[in-house]
Amino acid sequence: MRQNSREPRSALPALTSIRFFAALWVVVSHLAVMGYVNFSAPVRWVAGDSRPAVTFFFVLSGFILAHNYGDGLDSEGIRRFYVARFARIYPMLVFSLMLAAPVTAILLISDDHTHLFEWYGIPGNPLLPLITSLVAQLLGLTAWLPFAAVNQPWDGPTWSISCEAFFYLAFPLLVAFIKRLTAAQRGMVLLAGFCAQGLWIVALLRFLPLSRSGFLVSQFPLTHLFEFALGIGVQCYCRELQRGARSYERGARVASLLAILAIGVLSVWRPIEPAYYLLSPCFALLVGSIAMQKQPAWGLLNVRPMVLLGEASFSLYLIHVPLIHLAELAGVGQRGALALLAGMVALSVILFVSIERPMRSAILRRYAQRAAPAPSPAMTA
Repeated sequence: MRQNSREPRSALPALTSIRFFAALWVVVSHLAVMGYVNFSAPVRWVAGDSRPAVTFFFVLSGFILAHNYGDGLDSEGIRRFYVARFARIYPMLVFSLMLAAPVTAILLISDDHTHLFEWYGIPGNPLLPLITSLVAQLLGLTAWLPFAAVNQPWDGPTWSISCEAFFYLAFPLLVAFIKRLTAAQRGMVLLAGFCAQGLWIVALLRFLPLSRSGFLVSQFPLTHLFEFALGIGVQCYCRELQRGARSYERGARVASLLAILAIGVLSVWRPIEPAYYLLSPCFALLVGSIAMQKQPAWGLLNVRPMVLLGEASFSLYLIHVPLIHLAELAGVGQRGALALLAGMVALSVILFVSIERPMRSAILRRYAQRAAPAPSPAMTA
């Protein structure tokens, strides 16, 4: 079998585990914003911003896809890649929208214009925005539409799926281009990309009104493309280092500790806004250094329960906002916040085991059966 037609490598378990902490960051952030968690001011300053956690996901996504598919994709490999991405995302996307449907129904039936505006950004007649938003979310387009009444209804966090879908379309070209570069050239390209992202953000904030620039800085797919490319570039460096006989275990441990320290300092200090801009290189260093270790965090990130929580993190990310909305409509207050958080984590694991993983396997199996070449008459005779 040709190298670029092979099945992808298995994902690194430690990198799967840390996805849980990024998803937890997003969930706690939304609990804090909606008043379920009463943090002190400094903690609220950090916990109230979930955008850096999504940037971490973008960097990690580029790294993992380069790890799994970095040896190249022929035409059949590209088709398998896109089917695998669809199977990975779409079943839980549809389920999350089904979970958000009762929330929307309750708001419409009760004529709750207060929550329609606070949660969904809809100031007037909700029917057209709700229909438009649903279609946009099903098509993975919400992050391209800078209108709160379109990208906030139903399940707001699905904006990141629009970004991921765009990254997936660009991935075959990006990985082929980045892999062809020498180490020095790759460094120059990534530095140029980092600077270009910064200039793009400055231009948006300077020349557009806040009502538009805020969205384009936080959610627009082109704004975050560099973060995905950064993950690909770091994985290329890791692969080149691992080809040699030298061990980088100790250096990788030091690098991961430095990355965690930098993430903590920059999350609190925030010398530049948005905070994710300076954090993305720190996330890349953390991901790369963990991937270079045989036993990251002394093996704690490789244990099966942690890996399972990481595998279920996508479900947690997609279901938490509809569940928080349902909890508020049911009158759950701050005293029930911890139980709500634990319940969402437990439900995400159940959904991963019972829906996400089986549906993904079924889609991939169906595609494999349809793509398998039919036996020739000579072989069946």
